[in-house]
Amino acid sequence: MELKNEQQLPAFVLAELYGKSLVYIDEEIKPKKVVVTETKKLPKQYLGDYQKKIIVLVNDEENIYVSDENLQFLSGILNACKLNLAHIALMNFNINAESFSELKKELKPGYLLLFGINALQIELPFAMPDYQVQEYDNCKILVAPSLADLNNSSAHAIAEKKKLWKSLQKMFNLEK
Repeated sequence: MELKNEQQLPAFVLAELYGKSLVYIDEEIKPKKVVVTETKKLPKQYLGDYQKKIIVLVNDEENIYVSDENLQFLSGILNACKLNLAHIALMNFNINAESFSELKKELKPGYLLLFGINALQIELPFAMPDYQVQEYDNCKILVAPSLADLNNSSAHAIAEKKKLWKSLQKMFNLEK
């Protein structure tokens, strides 16, 4: 069947063919105003109760926070400093990659322990060697190797743990 240019398809056929199409005929299209609302930032994800304003920042690509073995190791470090998980906020930089200024603004830490993260990664305006306690913007900062590197019984790891302990004693004013 051949359609001539003068013929028009019945309305029900057009409705079937173009039922999901939007067509404007002889109407002016006016743009709608789009209202952009400021989205609320999700709260930081951390493990612990953060009672003593201590952030422990790790960089673990395989776990939400750290592995069970490294969490047990960290708990031992905290215990030696007369602290526990209730006192800290354990955060994974791999999930919450934020700058020092963002952390400072939102959480106002008094202490920041970086395991496997250097000062430049969190956008501090200076570099720091491992185990040096540095005060900046009313926050004591300590950089150390990753928990995984420290958590073994090799001679090198034992020597590194001793350096870490001396720095933690200085940072938290612990008796020697």
